Amino acid sequence: MSSTPDSVSGPAHPGWRIERIDALRGLALMGILQVNIQSFTWGAGEPLGYLSRPPGAVESVLYFVQAAFIQGKFYPIFAFLFGVGIALQTRKLRQRKYHDAPAVASTYRRRLMFLLVLGIGHGVFLYCGDVLTAYAICALAFVSFAPTRLRSLPAFCLWSGAAAVLSIFLPVVLAGVLDLDSAGSEIPPSIVRAHDIYCYGGFLAQLRQRWIDELWQQIASIPTFWPQVIALIALGSLAGRLGWLEHPGRHRVVWRRAWAIGLAVGLPTALLGAAMSYVRTRDLPGAEGGWDQVVLGTSSVLAAAYVAAAMYAFDQPWGRMARRWFASAGRMSLSNYLCQSVLMGVLLSGWGLGLGANASRAQLATLALLIFIAQVALSNRLLENFQQGPIEALWRRWTYRIVRSHR
Repeated sequence: MSSTPDSVSGPAHPGWRIERIDALRGLALMGILQVNIQSFTWGAGEPLGYLSRPPGAVESVLYFVQAAFIQGKFYPIFAFLFGVGIALQTRKLRQRKYHDAPAVASTYRRRLMFLLVLGIGHGVFLYCGDVLTAYAICALAFVSFAPTRLRSLPAFCLWSGAAAVLSIFLPVVLAGVLDLDSAGSEIPPSIVRAHDIYCYGGFLAQLRQRWIDELWQQIASIPTFWPQVIALIALGSLAGRLGWLEHPGRHRVVWRRAWAIGLAVGLPTALLGAAMSYVRTRDLPGAEGGWDQVVLGTSSVLAAAYVAAAMYAFDQPWGRMARRWFASAGRMSLSNYLCQSVLMGVLLSGWGLGLGANASRAQLATLALLIFIAQVALSNRLLENFQQGPIEALWRRWTYRIVRSHR
């Protein structure tokens, strides 16, 4: 969904928050929902769902735009910000001198264990496309094995980045080595059955299917998705320690390079990968491990250009209103992320209103935008009276209660 959402602040002071970081989380939250809502009733299938047969012009254009500019472009922002959060939170713990370094690490692991349990519950009971579980496990691996010295961190970023690049090619390599031929002109029967269960079945009837889909997705993501998340967390940790987002004006060269690399690599691969993905999904929806996935995976670099553009826009007079608007949703991004899954279930699922059975791609995209606008308005209202969202407050109490008890 969904780096997931991770607060920048430590044990409790609203002035510690960095609005542009919250705004980036809000922006990513909006993009993640646009992808999740398309696949919600399909289970462990295509990230953007499947095309109707034959797809109309609106359906075709919208699929291409979503594949090129949304799919795979916003989870890197969440994972990157997760790494930034690790750097800022552990730094504030050390500054307050609650404990020594091992105790600080233990406190942060406690925070991640909460996220892991929450992610498992989210994936089993609400949405099988959960990302919290993978983020929690990858972050646990990062805080356990990443170097603590700043001068060693860039090398770790390079090595983890190399592993992430290799993981993009892994599905095609395995398909070639194992001589897998799963191409088919029809949507796989297992996906069709899952779609029927999610669209027409009750909540209890969906539990078994969702558990199977969630387990399959998590296992399949270990060699392909996890290396990318670890690399992005490492890069975010480096950015957090060097102040790239806290003081973007001091790091204009970094953001100019992020913009240039994001466009030079991400834009052409996004356009090409979207075209390839559209043709495969339209003509061979049963095919897996195609080169379109490799090209689209590479196009995730476009997220770097998105972040660089946001860093510039959020600090301009004309962009500050947008920054405040997105920041309200991003400040309670974990609560909003989980709420999105609840709302998708209520509106689209068989145990709710069942709108997912007949909704078009355009209708789902519009619904996602309306949900996000409503979340921004509600977040603004809630934050007028509270420092955090409800899940963030519970998360913080669980994380820091041992710290407080030893003060």
